[in-house]
Amino acid sequence: MSAYYASPGGSPATATATAQEELAPVLVAFAGSAPQSRLTVLIRLLMVIPHLIVLWALAIAAYVVVIIGWFGALFTGRLPDFAADYLAGFVRWQTRVFGYAILLTDVYPPFTLDDADYPIRVAVRPGRLNRLAVLFRFILLIPAWIIEAVLSYGAFTLVQIVSWLIVLVSGRMPDSLYQAMAAALRYQVRVIGFTFMLTSTYPWGLYGDLVPAGPTGPVGAQPEYEAQHGFGPQPGDEAQPGFGPQPGDEAQPGYGAQQPAYGAPEPQEAPEPLEPHEAQQAHEAQGAQPGYGDPQGWVTQTPGEPQGWSTQQPGYAQPGYGQQPQPGYAPPPAATGLASWWLVLSSRAKALVTIFLVLGVLFAAAEGALEAAVTSNTVTAAQASSQLQAAAVPVNSVLSSYSAKVDACNGQLSCVTAADRTVSDTYSTFATQVRSISMPNAQTSADAESLASSASHVASIFASLGAATSVTQYQNIANSSGVQQAVSQVSQDYTTLANHLTNS
Repeated sequence: MSAYYASPGGSPATATATAQEELAPVLVAFAGSAPQSRLTVLIRLLMVIPHLIVLWALAIAAYVVVIIGWFGALFTGRLPDFAADYLAGFVRWQTRVFGYAILLTDVYPPFTLDDADYPIRVAVRPGRLNRLAVLFRFILLIPAWIIEAVLSYGAFTLVQIVSWLIVLVSGRMPDSLYQAMAAALRYQVRVIGFTFMLTSTYPWGLYGDLVPAGPTGPVGAQPEYEAQHGFGPQPGDEAQPGFGPQPGDEAQPGYGAQQPAYGAPEPQEAPEPLEPHEAQQAHEAQGAQPGYGDPQGWVTQTPGEPQGWSTQQPGYAQPGYGQQPQPGYAPPPAATGLASWWLVLSSRAKALVTIFLVLGVLFAAAEGALEAAVTSNTVTAAQASSQLQAAAVPVNSVLSSYSAKVDACNGQLSCVTAADRTVSDTYSTFATQVRSISMPNAQTSADAESLASSASHVASIFASLGAATSVTQYQNIANSSGVQQAVSQVSQDYTTLANHLTNS
């Protein structure tokens, strides 16, 4: 199956691109909210594990194909056929799995890259690409990535947990929530499609589509598909079967021999947007058939199927897939073609999308604050460790020279007590410095206090030795104070604090 739109009588590789082909967004259609099995809802994440494993492998190949396709598009202005085929299939598969995971459908996704009879469908029509836009693709994507990230934080985190509980209890997702989640998924898919160069259309439509009023509006007269100068009917173009007036049909303004989306309709007053329930009434009054029509030229067909506006996929006229069109999922004035892929949001659904964005901003800010706090703790721990090591240098120096100084005193008590007073002052200073160091957490703060206390105890022992006035008094203090054990305790507490700072 080729991913390119094949014009009549032409091949995908040689088909002349039109403005419509260049500006064709990624389309996503949804069947609407339907009852779901509570058991599958309960274990939904477990059920998608096989798909996630396959998608992980497919994603690796997709990244390689994107790189190759980027070079091809940069030099030829088109995504190569093989890249368009594979990437379109990958996006379809990923969208079905993600839609199933977030409870937009209860139908298990098929293991295939091809389009399938499924409640969530994706259509793409790769066309000509602006080489400059291809060159700076990732820079152009920055705003869309920011919106998509904020939207994902809001829609697919806490809200997803709440929606899971709702569906688990009620067995069905409320329509407004379904529409909002579908809009979030569609925007995400469009960002991916633009990233993969499957379209030149910048991601849009987060708040759904506007439906022209009345059943007379032409399918091709959508805001994003308005007629372009120079793309009207060309000499030699013939009317295609199924597009002109049919026996028994009343002539409708805006239809006739003109091809959808390519002709220039007669100037007419811009139609007013309809609310979903009004669009639904217009849709039913026209006698539209349920299901998703395949927009002409988009990649939704399987091999052997005709390319056309009225192509129907088997199964989409079956119960549960559109027998009763729901407002917001397929309410346009035409049953087939591009319009049947519109997504119209109710006012509640639009409000939910806004809530998604607000929550996304709050969650992103909270995550940033948490990361900043963690980073701050890490820096504080490193700084505390450095300050602790600096404070310990004089202690190590005075202890290493103490024995030599005592030996040099040759038994003179005044000389020995002077050395003891020096040690006492050093430990006392060390204890003060340890207490002044800012610690990153409660554990290291407790360790620092223990170290400072043990250092103060050693300082008091050496102060007592330094105050001795006789050799007998000195010996009694030395024997009863446990000075060696006190010094060892300081060393042990120091090691404990240093280890906790390292692991903070």
